[in-house]
This record gives sequence, structure tokens and C-alpha cells, in this order.
Amino acid sequence: MKDKKHSALLTISEFSRISEISRKALIFYDNTGVFSPKYTAPNGYRYYAHEQIYVISVVNILKELGMPLSQIKEYTSGITPENAASLLKSQGIRLRRKIAELQSIQDMLDIRRKKLKEGCDENTDTVQVRHFEETPVFVSDDFRAERAHLPDDIWLGFYMKCKEKDVSFGYPEGYLVPENDLLKEQTNQVTNILAYVNDAQYANRIIPAGDYVTACGRGGLEDAADIYRRLFQFIRNECFRISGNAYEERLIDEVGSTEKNGQIIRIRIPVHI
Repeated sequence: MKDKKHSALLTISEFSRISEISRKALIFYDNTGVFSPKYTAPNGYRYYAHEQIYVISVVNILKELGMPLSQIKEYTSGITPENAASLLKSQGIRLRRKIAELQSIQDMLDIRRKKLKEGCDENTDTVQVRHFEETPVFVSDDFRAERAHLPDDIWLGFYMKCKEKDVSFGYPEGYLVPENDLLKEQTNQVTNILAYVNDAQYANRIIPAGDYVTACGRGGLEDAADIYRRLFQFIRNECFRISGNAYEERLIDEVGSTEKNGQIIRIRIPVHI
């Protein structure tokens, strides 16, 4: 029970409701020395001052941002304007980075949902000429490798490059086949991995707008031979001229179907009509 001197203080239940921090967390903070009540009665009951709401809100934010409790304890044990300003500045920078990371994840989920719908709507038997607008992509460093046996170090290098540029993992991926190979109708080797990032701020290259001969097929990127056969036949029949690299993309991958027959890839080759 509070004595008269401490009658204006809040009980731990009252403080918990106002701060929206559980009693269990408040007790943990007290026991670890991170944040203690204003007054602890002889019977062990904890009581808090109204102004402590501001401190616990900062403590909780720092914890949510992943700051170790030892660093939070160091801050709360000697709060000064100088260390508060330094801490708030550094955590503000960290929070902005986290917001950017979450925005990238949101963008990735949006484009995955869009590509999944496109894959469900595509006719895998049709070859057609389609106009595409500029498409932002994040492209790996150049290499040359068999599509069916892409070394792990190439994938690792690509994912590390994505991480360095804050590009979230999980965007729909594909391969690039260079124009010179297409002119010889050789498509078993690829020279780049592509991530279809949708937003130019995450891209390091743009697939040009233009007319593309396009076809879809079932399976993974290693199953592209039949799609290319149909594309080349169509281009010859229509007397079109190939005018650039081929771009492959997985519209439906393992996230959308565990069965290979349920997965869809799309290939487009730019042409002069």
C-alpha cells in the first residue's frame, strides 16, 4: 500500500495500461536494471511516476529496434541531453534504414502477387507479339554458364550484391541470353541473373520498351528449350529480325507451386517488325 508521500504515483497495473507495456516486461526491466520504478514499497509493490512514461516509451522503442539491453541500461543509468541527442540521432538513422527495408519487402510482395496473377492468366500454347513498357530490373555481374548447371558461387555473388544494394530477396528472377547467341539460336548458356524489382529505385538496369515476341511455358528456367524453339519458329515465319537480348522471368515459381508442371516462365525477344 502506498504511503501518503507516494500517493501520486501509479501502480504497476496503472502504469502498464498507460504505457501499453506488460507487467511482466516492466518487472523484467526492473530486475535487469534497465528501467526501475520511482518507488518500491517494503512489500515489494512497484510504483511509477507519470513522467516515467516518456522514458519507458524510448526504452521500448530501442528494444523494438534491436538495441541490446546492455546498451539500453547504459543509456538509462545516466541520461543527459548529450547522450540522449546522440542516441536519438543514431536510432533515427537506423529506423529510416529499417523503413526502407520494409518498403522494399512490401514492393517485392506486390510484384510477386502481380506476376503470380500474370502466370495464372497466361496461355502457355501461344506465341505473340506484345509491347512492353520499360521494365526496371536488378542485374547480376556478367558471367557465362550453362543454364542447367549454374555454379553456386554465381548465385551467392548475386545475392550478396542484392544485399549490398538493399534489394530484398524474393523478387521474381530470370536469366538473360545475349543477342549474339540468339542470332545463332543458341540458348543453353546465360550471362546474367535478373531480379524483376518493379521500382526504378532498386534497379541497376532497365529493359527497354518495345515490341517483343513472347511465349510462356511450364517448368523452371532450365526448361526453356521448347519455348525458344517456338519463338524462333515464329520469328522465322513472320520474317522478323531479332534486335536485342532475350529476357526470361519466372511468373510462377516454387512460392506459387511445388509442382514443376504448375510453374510458369515467360521469355521475350525484342524484334524489328
